[in-house]
Order: sequence, then structure tokens, then C-alpha cells
Amino acid sequence: MINQSEHQDKSTKPHKLHESSRAMSKLSFAQEGQKQSSLSTIFGITNSMVGSLCLVIPQVFQQCGIITCLIVMAILCLVQYKTCQIMIIHQKEEELDSEHMIKRLLGKSWTQAFRVTSGTLLFIVGIIYFQLINLTLYPILVLIFEKSNYTNYAVPSDGITFDKFSIQWQAIIIFLPLASMLLLKDITKIIKFAHYGVVAIICYCIFIIYIFSANMLNINEFKGDITWFTWNFIQPAGQFAFGFMVHNSVGQLIKNNANKSNNSRDLLISYGIAAVIYGIIGTFGAIGIMGKTAINPSTILDFFSSTDYAVLFIEGLFLVHLVAAFPIFPYISIYQILETFYHKEYPQKFQWGLKAVFICSCLIVQLFNINVGIVISFDGAVCGFLLVYIIPIYMHFKCYYGNRTNVGDAFLDHDSDCVKHKNINYLSLPLRVVIYLIILSVGIFNMIIFFYDFFK
Repeated sequence: MINQSEHQDKSTKPHKLHESSRAMSKLSFAQEGQKQSSLSTIFGITNSMVGSLCLVIPQVFQQCGIITCLIVMAILCLVQYKTCQIMIIHQKEEELDSEHMIKRLLGKSWTQAFRVTSGTLLFIVGIIYFQLINLTLYPILVLIFEKSNYTNYAVPSDGITFDKFSIQWQAIIIFLPLASMLLLKDITKIIKFAHYGVVAIICYCIFIIYIFSANMLNINEFKGDITWFTWNFIQPAGQFAFGFMVHNSVGQLIKNNANKSNNSRDLLISYGIAAVIYGIIGTFGAIGIMGKTAINPSTILDFFSSTDYAVLFIEGLFLVHLVAAFPIFPYISIYQILETFYHKEYPQKFQWGLKAVFICSCLIVQLFNINVGIVISFDGAVCGFLLVYIIPIYMHFKCYYGNRTNVGDAFLDHDSDCVKHKNINYLSLPLRVVIYLIILSVGIFNMIIFFYDFFK
């Protein structure tokens, strides 16, 4: 059990930046050691949120209902913004990442729990990227086969297939090339290149607007096919929980903000922009694929012919982005797990073992043809629960109240052990407890309904 009485070392020695934190800090668009504007901070946070989920959400909006998805999206955006805000309002200026803040306020054991949770979450993000690489590469190969008059290949509706070329055989073929990317000892250049993934997102948004406009011209033919509302909110709940999760990296993303007083405002704007992007892609994409059918679609691209060159262009852009970003997640994940158990030197055998477990897990998930939407929902609703709900809320109350019930008799000295909280008396303790119990209930409910839907 985690010891709640563990507290920070109050010495004044400078904080040590671990390798995982160093890699995460590269996700920011600021140069090493330089301050960045609020605009750069907002762009960096938004870029960390908006990514692979964009390929999946249009068909979720179509299946579960546009209004249903927008409601779920708004709830999770607000809830996860609030818990993410907690992660930044308690961070001191000299602290390099969220780990140092958690260690100061909650102790070493909670810091280790944070590392393991974040490492697990990023481990599964790497698996998601492996799946999406396969899903974007396969239609390109199918087009090549069709142009070459080669017909012995499987279509997505065939499921798990080994008697002819299939996505499973493709996964086996690309297994070694992608595994070799895990040998990189420094991913700085990879991260810088991955920043250009925003080009793929922009082109994808243009594509979504195009297919939406094309169907709007013939809206009378398809308006009866639009699903506006259903009670099926399980799938969007898990996926938006994933899409709004930057809690494990937000400390590094805001630490170089030139005006620290704007951190909460910049975070709110980032969440708002991400919500608008998700809402537009989901709504416009759902209307854009009206009249089109696909069997067991994994992404919106499954609704289009492999000979559609606009779709091929989008697939190519996403493929480059996905491959470039692929080694980032296992790299950070493995180091976070290593840093949990080792402080100075990391055993080579342990590193190699974790890399082998990761790449084999990627292959196994693809061989069993597990829908990428399920994996995304699992990562968002289950793996992120401790990181998104438990740690921020517990840390918040520990800082504001400590072991007392009176704000005026707070256990911690805010001048030395935390930042100066101007709004500490803004809400009464009972009201604050009710608000955060509601927030916590959202996370618990999301996790329960995921397991219910998975095992029913």
C-alpha cells in the first residue's frame, strides 16, 4: 500500500532531470533552456493531444450519434482540463516536471506510481501506433497489388487470415524494421521530425471538410442516414478520455512558458482548441461518410476505395508521421519503468527485455486483429485513471488541506512547500469535496462501462 506519510526531501539541491523527462521536454516547441510564448505553449499542448484519434472518431460519431458524442466530448474535456490544471497550479517554477511536484507533495511511492502508470499508458500508445501503421500501409499495398493484377490478398472483412497476403502477414513483415527503430539511443531528431506531423493533421482536416461539402450538396439523399443521438456513449467516452490526456507531459510542456501566470489560461485554450478540432472532424467526418459502407471499419479511411488518390495521399502522410513518432513512446515508456526501479544505471538485460515485450505485444495485438478503437478506449478509460483522477485530486487536497479540515489550519506551509494559492478560500471544503467526487465519479463510471461493454 502506498505510504501517505512519505514527504519530500526539503534540501535545496537542484532537481535532476531523468531521461524520460528529458525526452518529454523535447515535445515542447521551445528550444532547450529558452522561454516560449503563450502561443507556442498552446500549440505544443494542443499538438500533444490532437493526433491519431482523428482517424477513428468520425465513424464513432456516425455509429453512436453526433449529439451523443459532442456531449460526451464536452464533459470529458471539462473534467480532464480541471484535473490537468491541478497538475500545473501546484508546480513550482524550479521543478522540471510533474514527477518532482508529486514527490514533494505526496512522496516517493506516489511518484513511482505516477511513473508506472505513465509508462504503461505510453506503452499502449506505442501499440496503437503500430496498429495504425498497419491500417494506413495496407490500403497502399492493396492499390499496388491491383495495379499489378495481383489478387491473392485479403480484404478487411476476411478477419484473421494467413492463407493469403493479409494485414497479419504485413505486420510480420514490418515487425523487424519497426523493432530496429527501438535501437535508437537518442530520439531528439526523431521528436523534432515528429513535430511536422501537424502537416498530416492539417491535410486530413482539409480532406474532412471536402467530403463533408461533397455530401452536403446531396444532403437530401443522405439526411435520413444521419445518426443524431443514441444511448451508446461507451465508445466515445473511452476514446475522448484518451484524446484529452496530457497529464503525464503537461509539466514539461508548460515549464518554459515565459509568463507562468498564463499557464491555466493557456491550458484552457489548448483544451478548447482540441475540442473544436475533434468536434469538427467527428461531425463533418460522420456526415462526409454518409452513403458509404465498410465492414468492421477501424478508421474513416476504410470507407473509401483504395484507388481514391486523395485518400491515398492522406494515408501516405499519416504513415510517415506514424512511423516517425513510433519509437518515441516505447523510448519514454521504458525509461519511466526503469526509473521506477533503478536510480543510476539501468541494466541492459532489463532494457532489452522491455523492448522485446513491447514489440512482441504490438505484433500479438495485430495478429489477433484487435480493433484499434478498443485499445484506445482501454488506454484512455482504464490505464489513465490513476494518472488523470486519483493523483491530481489527492495531491490537490493534500496541498490545500493536508490532514486538517480547516483551510486556515492547512497542514502544508504554502510559502515553502507549495506555490502561493490565491484561490484557496474560494470554495468551502464541503463544496470542494462534492465537486471533486463528481469528477472522480466520471472516471470511475467510464472505467466500469468499458469493462461492461468489453465482457458482455
